Amino acid sequence: MSEVHSPAIVYISPAELVVHPKLIEIYGENEVRPALEKSISEKGILESLKVSARTGVNVVLAGKCRLQIARQLGISAVKVEFVESSSPEEDLKLVLDFNLHREGGKTHYQKFHEGQYWESVLRPQAKERQRESARRLNETKYSNLNTSIDENQFQLKKGKPVIREVSENLRISVGSYHKGKKVFEYISQLRELQKFKAVVALEAEFNRSIDAAYKFVCNQDICDQVIDLIEADEIGSISDGIAWMRNGDRNPFRRFQVGQVYQFKERLRTELEIVGRVIGITNEFVVFGLRNLVNMNLEIVNLRPRQIDADLQDEPSAEQRARILHLMEKFRDVFPVQVSLAELLKLPNLTDKEEVLLRMYESDVFEKTWEDYKSQMKAMEVSTNRKKDNIRAA
Repeated sequence: MSEVHSPAIVYISPAELVVHPKLIEIYGENEVRPALEKSISEKGILESLKVSARTGVNVVLAGKCRLQIARQLGISAVKVEFVESSSPEEDLKLVLDFNLHREGGKTHYQKFHEGQYWESVLRPQAKERQRESARRLNETKYSNLNTSIDENQFQLKKGKPVIREVSENLRISVGSYHKGKKVFEYISQLRELQKFKAVVALEAEFNRSIDAAYKFVCNQDICDQVIDLIEADEIGSISDGIAWMRNGDRNPFRRFQVGQVYQFKERLRTELEIVGRVIGITNEFVVFGLRNLVNMNLEIVNLRPRQIDADLQDEPSAEQRARILHLMEKFRDVFPVQVSLAELLKLPNLTDKEEVLLRMYESDVFEKTWEDYKSQMKAMEVSTNRKKDNIRAA
C-alpha cells in the first residue's frame, strides 16, 4: 500500500515532468478545461501535482491538465508533491486513487476505463476474502470451538459486492454500470477490429447517454448496419444511422441548418407567423423560432423532419443579424444585453420596435452610459480594496 511520508513540496520546470501513460489513455492527450485555465492564468497552480520519482523520472500521477495548461501559458515552474511508490502497480493504483473524484467532470467512457481497473483490483480481493471465509468455515466444522456456523457464513458474505463498489467509485447506479459495461466492451471490440470511425461515433453516443448507447448495441441488426455505414463514410454519427434505418433516409436532418428561414405551406397554428427560423437541431427534432402574432413574442416549436412542409427562403434579415452579432461581441460582458440580442437572433425578422431597440444599443448614448457605469464600479472596487488594506494594516 503506497503512503505519502512527509511530502516535500517543490517547484519544478514543466520540461522535467512526464505524464503517466494511463492518464493519457483514459483522459486523452489534450483536454479543454477553460475554467481551470482561467484560474491558473489568474491565480497560478493552487493544488500541487502528484509525482512519483520511483524510476528516476518525474512521472505525473495526478495533474495532467494543470501541467498541460502550465506549458501552454509558459509557466516556468509548477508546484509538485512527491509521493512514494515501490512498483508500477502502485503507480497505477495511485493514478486511479488520485483521480477518483477528478474535477472538471469525466465522460462516461473515461469512467468505464477506470471501472475496468477497479474490477481488476477488487475481484481478486473479493475472491481472497471468500477463500479465507471458506477456510475458517471448514476449520469450524472440525474443531471444538464454540463459534457457530451461522457466524462464519455471515463472514463469507461480508464485504460489499464488487460491482456495487465499482459503481460507487464511479458515482453511477449499478444498473447503469451493467449497461455501460456492455457498451464499453463493444467499443473495445471495435477498436481491436480497427473500426476507428465507429469507435469515435459510438464513444460520442456513449458519452451523451448510457441508455441510448446500450439500446443501440443491444439491437444487433441495426447496430451492425450502422457501424458499416459509419466505416464507409456514409454517415458520421449513431443518431444519423438510426434515422437512416428507421426512415429510409440517409439523414432527414441533413437539409436543415441553424439560422435558416423556412416558409411553411400552412400555418402551424393560426396565431403563429407562417415563416420560422431554425434555432436548433436535436437527435429527434428541428427546433424553430416563430413569432406569435397575438403578443408578438417568440415561440419555440419542435418538429420532426417528416412533419416539416416548408420551403427554404432567402435570409430576410441579413443586415440586421450582422449588426446583432457585432453588438453581441461589443457587449459580451453585459449579460442582459447578450440575452436580449440572442433572442432577436431566433426571430425570422424584426419589428419596428425591435429595430428601435437595436439602434439604441448602437447609439453613443447607450455606450457612454455603460462606460460611465463601468468606471463607477471600478472606482467602488478600488475604494473597497483600499479599505480592506487599511483594515489589514491596522
